[in-house]
Amino acid sequence: MNGDSQPATIIHLDMDSFFVSVERLLDPTLNGKPVAVGGPEGGRGVISSASYEARLYGVRSAMPVSKARQLCPQLVLVHGKLANYSEYSRQIHDILLRFTPMVQMASQDEAYMDMTGTSRLWGPILRAAETIRQEIVRETRLPCSLGVGSNKLVAKIASGLCKPRGLLYIPAGSEEKFMAPLPIRRIPGIGPKAGEKLRSLGIERAGQLAALNSRLAERHFGTMAPQLLQHARGMTDSPVVTGELPKSIGNEVTFDTDQNNREFLHGILSTLAEKVAWRLRSSGCHARTITVKYRYTNFETHTAASTLANPVDDESEILAHARQLLDSRWDAHRPLRLIGVTAGNLVFGNYQEDFLEAPKDERLDRLHRAIDNARDRHGYTILRRGGSSGRNA
Repeated sequence: MNGDSQPATIIHLDMDSFFVSVERLLDPTLNGKPVAVGGPEGGRGVISSASYEARLYGVRSAMPVSKARQLCPQLVLVHGKLANYSEYSRQIHDILLRFTPMVQMASQDEAYMDMTGTSRLWGPILRAAETIRQEIVRETRLPCSLGVGSNKLVAKIASGLCKPRGLLYIPAGSEEKFMAPLPIRRIPGIGPKAGEKLRSLGIERAGQLAALNSRLAERHFGTMAPQLLQHARGMTDSPVVTGELPKSIGNEVTFDTDQNNREFLHGILSTLAEKVAWRLRSSGCHARTITVKYRYTNFETHTAASTLANPVDDESEILAHARQLLDSRWDAHRPLRLIGVTAGNLVFGNYQEDFLEAPKDERLDRLHRAIDNARDRHGYTILRRGGSSGRNA
């Protein structure tokens, strides 16, 4: 309940196969075909988004491209552009803000809306939700599904159950009844290990978990037990948070073949540094910490971090720290299967600069704006550093 005793009303919007839907708008010949966005072809790339035609063959997001190709030999694989998805995500966000200022973008293709107390403006919640869905389809031509409930957890589960192009409303007071028959995999926070443990206890459905003795739950799940039981009953006190800021920004790449060529790795780091710097500037922030992640052939994974005196959003500075971190920690005799660069300890908005550095920063700012504008219009790869790898990390 909120302050004026009205039941909370939350909408979860989930775009249907978002990346694929955008690609089909740009290339209508993809319509009706089993399509996936991901890559690289034939390597260790993974699927980012799969059409419903592809899902009929078992193709899923996060699946290796090689396995997806085995399941669906006729799969059409598309390498998408981040700039296109970002633009459509921005359009969707703008539409949602017309209905309520309480909008939380959980990712590029999903959002929560707190519609509590908006019935005088938009009518009953089902009518409002259908209006929102129609506006998105009319203005973006992209399909979406909406779940409506008294909290974020129930709304999100509902949207997942009614995909594609669906709308499902769970009235306040019926959360536990709604959850009871659902398989435990539908409950947020239950991964493969927790699921395996629950099944060993004979628990297959959310209702069975909700009825579990709290002491027994604590014995198996420790301090997470109370939240787990709460979720099984369809309850959460997580609010819709507007303007939620990222804690870090990073990119990583898994290689087609293991690599220990230093020049090649430096080229990949340059590409990653460019991408991270671009995303930092798009988010209006600077980073005080640069972290490099690297993984050996046997999946042994390490990270190395450097905290900077002054926050940065420039790829040259990010790259310099990333190279130093990798070169000082990596055993060059052991090939790597993955490297990544992450910017953390973020500073948003203006920060106190060194007075002597200000003239140089103004010139950099102008250069950055020109580069970012070009990339926003034509895609990330339109401008690259000379030493960057040719692949789109």
